[in-house]
Amino acid sequence: MHRRCPVCGAKKLFRRWVQMADDCPQCGLHFQRVPGQWLGSWFINICLAQVLVIGIVLGGSLASYPHPQIVPIAICGGLAMVVFPFGFFPYSRTLWLAIDLAMRPLEFDEGVDPGWELDADRAALDGRRD
Repeated sequence: MHRRCPVCGAKKLFRRWVQMADDCPQCGLHFQRVPGQWLGSWFINICLAQVLVIGIVLGGSLASYPHPQIVPIAICGGLAMVVFPFGFFPYSRTLWLAIDLAMRPLEFDEGVDPGWELDADRAALDGRRD
């Protein structure tokens, strides 16, 4: 949920808000591990947007009961359905990548460089020697 690499925790995975890098800049994890990789992130994004819109419609209807204000509720629901998926997009991508790694752990041939772990250990050891 912090828009970081699920393997090494590196930041700056996105060039722009909706444009993700192909590989992690620190560990080299290729983000699209299989064809169709991002369908899960789109599913999470759209499902959460639908839950939000249903909450707005139900909450607005209950708040204005017995005479629901249809136009303001529809405007708020429509705005949420358009704005939320764009705002949540990078979070859904990294969340889905973490879920995918939990379901299908890394293989040896995926090209992830284990050196990023050693760099952190070296930095910690160098800090203790000073």
